[in-house]
Amino acid sequence: MELGGFVWRGLVLSLMLLVLVGPCSVFSQCQKISSCSCRLPNAGIIDLTPIGSGNPLYKDLKATQFPDDFLYSWNPCKDFTETDACKGVAACQKSTDGQTSYSLGDQGSATFGGDNKSVTVSYTGPSPDNRQSQVTLTCSSGATQFTVLGEDQTVSLYKFELKSPCACPGAGSGCAGGAISGGSILLIVCTVLLVGYIVGGILFMSFVKKASGTDRIPNKEFWKDLPTLVKDGAVFAVSPLRGKGKQYDNI
Repeated sequence: MELGGFVWRGLVLSLMLLVLVGPCSVFSQCQKISSCSCRLPNAGIIDLTPIGSGNPLYKDLKATQFPDDFLYSWNPCKDFTETDACKGVAACQKSTDGQTSYSLGDQGSATFGGDNKSVTVSYTGPSPDNRQSQVTLTCSSGATQFTVLGEDQTVSLYKFELKSPCACPGAGSGCAGGAISGGSILLIVCTVLLVGYIVGGILFMSFVKKASGTDRIPNKEFWKDLPTLVKDGAVFAVSPLRGKGKQYDNI
């Protein structure tokens, strides 16, 4: 009887753990939205679209962690064609002499794994090779960097790493550096103000002051003297460095 009660309590405890922990382990994974985006619950969406695509974007790179005699290419979001064996692929492995190549999977085979700490996107190539590749998406600041790690033979997996602000959950469309910087915004504002000052000043001088010709230029005398003022200021600033400053008598 005691043994039966112990087994029963064990079953109940197991079911409780499954109910409580199971959903967390499932829903904490990055859920696929497209071949280059996934959603992390309670964290946000990881979207590689702003990085862009090329033909491919990262082409013929050497492995760094597991060196070999191959070159590797990868393109986020869109398939590319590089060789006869690498037609419509997301990742390609090619010998340095270009004679041999293998598909490492296409965008249609993309699957996401990992959790809030580490997210990966994996691809599977066609049979009979069925070569698998995996890109670790590392959230970082600064410029986007793509690194080929190479084939980890212990798990038969070709590994890559993408470090980018776009690999951060919830990153905006400007994560790849395309957003307008603060300096650019300041320059735009200053340009708009300057144009507004000139156009508004001319209209004011023309219709309110009834000026004509060059007299319509707002603060005409200031702008006329500005080159001389700039020159005098430059000479004043540089003259001590040249030792040509004015000499004054002691009092």
